[in-house]
Amino acid sequence: MAAVSAHATSIAPAIDPANPLAASALPTRNSTLDINNTLTAQLQPSNKALSAANQELLSRNAQLQRQVNDLQTQVNVLVYESKGQLFLYGAFTVLISLLVGIFVSWLVFVRRQRW
Repeated sequence: MAAVSAHATSIAPAIDPANPLAASALPTRNSTLDINNTLTAQLQPSNKALSAANQELLSRNAQLQRQVNDLQTQVNVLVYESKGQLFLYGAFTVLISLLVGIFVSWLVFVRRQRW
């Protein structure tokens, strides 16, 4: 195993004695953290805004759920109606076939009696 050593390193650059103003223009570690904390605090929404957005999304979700239920009911009605319509088509087909069969057999029976 390799030994790991930790040395504290400074993020502040070396200060140039010839130009003392240049050192004050560079950000220090504390000022960088303060800027990050300030930006985070500014970008984070408040609890009131989150609550309002949550309520809006919950109401939208409930509305969409009602629409889904209504559409599901409509689908069920249409399926039921189409099954009933197919049953009626089948019943009419059988009835017409039965009538055509009776008519054809009657024609055959009448023509046999004439001969």
